[in-house]
Amino acid sequence: MKKMKGISVSNGVAIGRVQIVSKPKLEISKKAIEHHEIEPEIERFEENLQQVLGDIDHLIENIAHSKDDKDILSTHKMILQDPEFIKKIKKLINNELLSLEMAIKIHFTDIVEIFNNMENDYFAQRSSDYEDVAYRLLSQVLQQKTDFLENVAENTILIMENISPSLVTKVFAKNIGGLCTEKGSKNSHSSIIARSMNLPMIVNIPDLLKNVKNGDLIIVDGNTGDLIISAKEELLLKYNGILETEILEKEHLQKLIDIPSETRDGKRIKLMSNIEIPQEMKQVLSVKSEGVGLFRTEFMFIGQTKLPSENEQYEVYREIAEGCYPEDLTIRTIDVGGDKLSQLLNIEHEINPNLGCRGIRISLRHDEVFKTQIKAIYRANIKGNIKVMFPMISSVGEIHKVRQIMQECETELKRDDQDFYPNLKIGAMIEIPSAAITSDMIAKECDFLSIGTNDLVQYTLAVDRDNSSVEEYYQPSSQAVLRLIRMTVRNAHKAKIKVAICGEMASEKKYIELLIGLGIDEFSVSPGRLLMVKNEILNVNFKDAESLDERIFCALEEVE
Repeated sequence: MKKMKGISVSNGVAIGRVQIVSKPKLEISKKAIEHHEIEPEIERFEENLQQVLGDIDHLIENIAHSKDDKDILSTHKMILQDPEFIKKIKKLINNELLSLEMAIKIHFTDIVEIFNNMENDYFAQRSSDYEDVAYRLLSQVLQQKTDFLENVAENTILIMENISPSLVTKVFAKNIGGLCTEKGSKNSHSSIIARSMNLPMIVNIPDLLKNVKNGDLIIVDGNTGDLIISAKEELLLKYNGILETEILEKEHLQKLIDIPSETRDGKRIKLMSNIEIPQEMKQVLSVKSEGVGLFRTEFMFIGQTKLPSENEQYEVYREIAEGCYPEDLTIRTIDVGGDKLSQLLNIEHEINPNLGCRGIRISLRHDEVFKTQIKAIYRANIKGNIKVMFPMISSVGEIHKVRQIMQECETELKRDDQDFYPNLKIGAMIEIPSAAITSDMIAKECDFLSIGTNDLVQYTLAVDRDNSSVEEYYQPSSQAVLRLIRMTVRNAHKAKIKVAICGEMASEKKYIELLIGLGIDEFSVSPGRLLMVKNEILNVNFKDAESLDERIFCALEEVE
């Protein structure tokens, strides 16, 4: 038995035989042309381009049944119709005397390398889209057959070096059990599609292809990121039981989509989603989430060569807000340390970025960057369903500074004749003990509060949750953490505002009843966990939960 570890991108368990597949390599024999071949080569490009575009249109109209398929094909079409792409290929043929095949290869290789070097998961999906298009176009030009999935058997575990978005939908149609790749990232387009299809998937498994062979019996644990090869009988039996339970649970959870989120005794609990990138909105809508309780905006900043403009941010926020409407979208302003933005801002190296200039601190220090983000949010709030919250708040003084800057933004937008909705609700993230302790003051200056339990636990207990040597000290249910949560909720309710919770604690079964008993009004979790959380809420009695909390505060140190 051998266990390998990767990054889980889609929950669920699968057990099956390995089938290793790879794209046929496209061989380019002719790399250069003569001067007299330039015009025929450009004509060849135009003919093949039109053929591929025609094929894509046919697939969109007649073959692609799912929205995922159509979105991918539409993206491919957009890339191929880009005037800059067409101009670049013709230039390589005309100026460099490259064959059409080589021009296509060089152009797309350069683009893929640029995206891969951005060190940003969000842009990994752009890389895979371009690789996909290059393969589609080259296979047409070279007239090479590329249907390498025809022999894929049902219920097998597909093993690949990497997988493109279009292939995910194709292999899903083959009814495979699961998918594992040696490369890949959590937020790639392929991973997002796998999540939306509930296909168990693990990516970024080092040396995967060296350690498995066709026919191996393996277990894919998409919940933990574990890949188990040749498991012992006892472990197989255990996972077969988990698999059967998951199948029944999925069927049950799907029936909850249209049921309101409330406890058995009628206490309404709002249930929202956390997202990191716009593409996750499809899954948000599929589970009928009551809006987005946390939209992380860091993807627009990290790994970039320049700061995102006001218009670039506006387009992203507007698109998601429209997708959410009439439900709310809560945007968190940038929440990273200076170490992640040192290439964009003049920031000195910090020994401990987690306790340094991050979150609201970096926004207040670089107020022009902050104002650009705030103005984009104001402008995107056309329908009045956007709220904004600020991370790493440690005192009410920071809220006062934020309000002053927001007033300046309103003045500047009016001066520039920009349309915007002025009544923007603001909230503070409670993730530092000092914020929880002074939450009575902070609550009076805000429209809502949101508790970020990941950092609150870390800062309260002085424990790095990513450090395995102290993981036993990372206890979300410690008396200290629970008291801070209770204090925050009580102070918020005194100020007649609501409290959401958006950390990992909110989507762990063992804490849901406890948090409801503490008075949490709203939960915001990943879309893939939302129905599970709803199921737990539906089985809680609010008065019993309140009673449980009182007993815990009196007697227990932690919840098992």
